[in-house]
Amino acid sequence: MKIFDNTVPFKGQKYHELKRTCIKKGILFTDPEFPPNESSLCFSRKAPSDIVWKRPMEIAPDAKFFIGGVSSDDFSQGILGNCWFVAACACLGQDSRFWKKIVPDYEEQEWNEKNKYAGIFHFKFWRCGTWIDVVIDDCLPTRNGCLIYMHSKTRNEFWSALLEKAYAKLFGDYESLTAGNAKDALVDMTGGVGERVSMDEWKTEEQRTDLFRILKHSSENRSLISASIAATANELESVLPCGLVKGHAYSVTAVRTIKSGSGLLSLINKESLNMIRCRNPWGGTEWKGSWSDGSPEWKKVSESQKKEMGLTFDDNGEFWMSFEDFCKYFTSMDICHTINLSFFSLKKTWREGKVKGTWKQPDRCGGCGNHTSFLNNPQYIFDVEDDEDEIMVSLEQSDKRVDKDKGVDNYSIGFTILKADLNREYRMHDRLRRISSGPFANYRSVFNRVKLQKGRYLIIPSTFDPGSVGDFILRMYASSNPNLSELVYDEPQSGMCCAQIYSRKPVAVTQITIAKAEDIQPPERGKSSNPYCIIKWEGKTLRTLPEKDTLNPGWNERVTLYRSNPNKDIIIELWNQNIITDQFMGFATIPMEKKQEYTSRITMRKYNLFENKGEKEGVVQKPGGLWLKVIHTDDMSSV
Repeated sequence: MKIFDNTVPFKGQKYHELKRTCIKKGILFTDPEFPPNESSLCFSRKAPSDIVWKRPMEIAPDAKFFIGGVSSDDFSQGILGNCWFVAACACLGQDSRFWKKIVPDYEEQEWNEKNKYAGIFHFKFWRCGTWIDVVIDDCLPTRNGCLIYMHSKTRNEFWSALLEKAYAKLFGDYESLTAGNAKDALVDMTGGVGERVSMDEWKTEEQRTDLFRILKHSSENRSLISASIAATANELESVLPCGLVKGHAYSVTAVRTIKSGSGLLSLINKESLNMIRCRNPWGGTEWKGSWSDGSPEWKKVSESQKKEMGLTFDDNGEFWMSFEDFCKYFTSMDICHTINLSFFSLKKTWREGKVKGTWKQPDRCGGCGNHTSFLNNPQYIFDVEDDEDEIMVSLEQSDKRVDKDKGVDNYSIGFTILKADLNREYRMHDRLRRISSGPFANYRSVFNRVKLQKGRYLIIPSTFDPGSVGDFILRMYASSNPNLSELVYDEPQSGMCCAQIYSRKPVAVTQITIAKAEDIQPPERGKSSNPYCIIKWEGKTLRTLPEKDTLNPGWNERVTLYRSNPNKDIIIELWNQNIITDQFMGFATIPMEKKQEYTSRITMRKYNLFENKGEKEGVVQKPGGLWLKVIHTDDMSSV
């Protein structure tokens, strides 16, 4: 597995080396890669002529990097249409874990007598699996002596304006920050996992209950959440009668379930109430509906009751609303999940699988499942070790925003999960049962939750259209280690491991689908069984998972056997899983002397069961049988 946490200097610029050079020469740093001129402002139009670049001390003589730490008041949107980024920053201000990642050496970057000022600063961002260190000078665009883009409400605090500049440099200019998804900025500043939630996909009561569970769990794990109301170009900044603003991104700062028995519930006569606390980073207009400050519902609750139940806010753009109203007005949410990977935690913990990959020509960019070239994509296998598990999957492509001036946009991307052979180790060349597909969207990243039964699976990340090339990172989270790994080769390679060096090279392959068994006899009269199969070939064995409490199991599992001695028969034993000791229930033989019979991909036949574990003398046929599909070929790259 590759290492993902090494920091890479953006454009090769190393902060400490550049700062030392400036101090030695007695000059202030001016960034040649992002100079204080028109090219750093716009890519599609001419910049206004009245913009003047000034350093912080030219704006406020008592300039400071931070004043009183980090808070949501540090982020006020300027004239740039990047509310998505501002909202993400406001979420960030809630937790020091995150901003300390973005602002390395934050104490050393402060203006004070101890630190030597050289007009140079740096910030870290997470991009497609790698932390990137971005160096900037502190020349900022102003008009009439005031900052025109993001700024702190405290005039002499400059860290947020410098952060925005570093982010703009990452994309080439300030204009490239116009319009975007808050989840992308949140991921860039935390390394978390981004999820876009469209409220119209959560309509039923059961779905809404599940959505609140997700939000509450995310909030408890200190994930970052932003919500917004869709708006057309003519509706941007328009205020609804309820006080919410269309097109604005609001931060979700708390998620609460108020249990029965508290003072509040005695007033509204309900067992519980699901509540959401939001914040408008720009202040001004505020929620005017139920549970808003000054509403009849709010006035009925004493200050002590509010404190007891956690119904507090900072009176600066924050407000409470019921989850019902939240779902009624907001149309989408961006969640940046902070995944708990700790082995020692009282909360839900996850195990991570993470790989970097590339869609590339000629044979690793096959497009989605609509195309015959679909399997010509990178392929990865993973395991689900629990009987059932809800896994979370994130696919993120390299950001195309940096190439906006060339008319380049993000690809439409998604991923497909297929059932894999029990022993799959090489690339699949046909499609087994599809478990999940999508969502395909032209977002930088897509996310999905999938409930899976125990077993081995194949996941294929792809662009929607074939032929699209680019880098991506695939991340997966499960209760147990998913063992996510790429299938690189189409067939066994000679000399790949010591075991193969001293064994005969495979010359053929036999693929067996173990569909079901029918009418089998239980080991003990009057009882059912937990049957499973053991496949035996050329001194090797492989076992299926047991089916619980049945005499007609339907495994529908497939195995692919690479053969050094393809003329040797294959034995499939039927066993009953038992607490004390497993019990033999019979065997079936796949005769290999007429291999030409196993060329059809659609032939399924019943194989009779016998006693005596394959002894050739005195074998006795038993009731029932195994339904198998067998394919045999000398072309090992075809299955």
